[in-house]
Amino acid sequence: MSASLPLYHTISQRIQATTAPARLPLPSVRRLALLVTGLVAAQSTVLARIATELFALNLTAAVTAEHVGRRLRRTLSDPLLIAEECYQPLLHSVIAWPSVTHKGRIIVAIDESSKEEVLHLFRASLPYWGNTVPLVWTIWEQNVPLPEGAYWAMVDALLARLALLLPAGLPVWIVADRFYAIAPFLDRLTAYGWHWAIRITTTGSHRFRDARGREWALKEYLARRVGGVGQQWKGGGWVLKQAGWRRVRLVACWGTGEAEALVVITDGAARWQVLDTYARRFWIEPGFRSDKKRGWQWEESQVQGLAHHAVLLLAMAWASLLALCLGVVEARACLGRLAARPRPGRAPHPRPARESLFTLGLVAIRTCLYGRRKRRRVQWHLPEINALSWSERWYQAQSLWSLSQTVRP
Repeated sequence: MSASLPLYHTISQRIQATTAPARLPLPSVRRLALLVTGLVAAQSTVLARIATELFALNLTAAVTAEHVGRRLRRTLSDPLLIAEECYQPLLHSVIAWPSVTHKGRIIVAIDESSKEEVLHLFRASLPYWGNTVPLVWTIWEQNVPLPEGAYWAMVDALLARLALLLPAGLPVWIVADRFYAIAPFLDRLTAYGWHWAIRITTTGSHRFRDARGREWALKEYLARRVGGVGQQWKGGGWVLKQAGWRRVRLVACWGTGEAEALVVITDGAARWQVLDTYARRFWIEPGFRSDKKRGWQWEESQVQGLAHHAVLLLAMAWASLLALCLGVVEARACLGRLAARPRPGRAPHPRPARESLFTLGLVAIRTCLYGRRKRRRVQWHLPEINALSWSERWYQAQSLWSLSQTVRP
């Protein structure tokens, strides 16, 4: 290396430590570290932009940005760079699994996304402070018919990898959208001993059997109980008639401003808290936006081929994890500064956080890269994995701080 960049060396050292059990060769370690560094510097997955940024950082001995670009393309072709050996072992040490305090459970969000009409992404993520940490994923070509049984084979492989990653001894709750309210998926989760809270559509042909054995159209049954805004209901019964019926509990709520009621099925007790558990699924949307637009600009990437995209997604996972690790440090610092702030003449009205945890991390990355925090050590640690979103925490902290200013001894 022709120049020293502490962030690059931090990333490289962590990759080397993560991949030590797999004995990843040093050239592959350096390739991945260079790709991740360039990705967070350019905030883009467009290889030309990454190459230009790396060349400007003077991080390699290349004499032109085009030479850096060729090196990046070789990185995408490296068959040794796989998530199972180069990313997932990192999560065992980074995620503070012992910090689980939210009723002693782990919540995992499962959803699918796509890159334009080219690639399909199926991913399990850990909801974290309003965003998500990528855990395991798989990809296939979009709009190309899959061989018979291929979809469920990929789902089985992903769930098996997820099971190896999650710590033993803690209940696991899977949250997912209405697409997954089908017997083959629910049966697989049950086989692993995992609980689930999954939305079910009420506008289709679903049938429902109540405790007395009477059969209804699910839509009609719920319309009698949750017929308008502000109404809610919980109960039990059977759904998925074509699969031989499955016993579920249902929790339904029609919120203000919503076009229909939110109905969640679960294998657990019919409690209102099920809706709070399911709500963590919505945090996966900011995670996908961070990938595709606001963070790494995956939609703009011109990379071709599944194998190349697999390496790119690996680098994106490292980049997102780095952003969240730096973001949580900055968020905690913001909370500390708020608590130490002197009492104003008039306390301001609490407001949601202006930046997400991910955005705070991006800002911290820039300061690490370009001069202000080069010596600051990256803390590869994600604490409080079941905390509220950063926006909620910031709002609550302001409320408590404002309230404390009005208290007199």
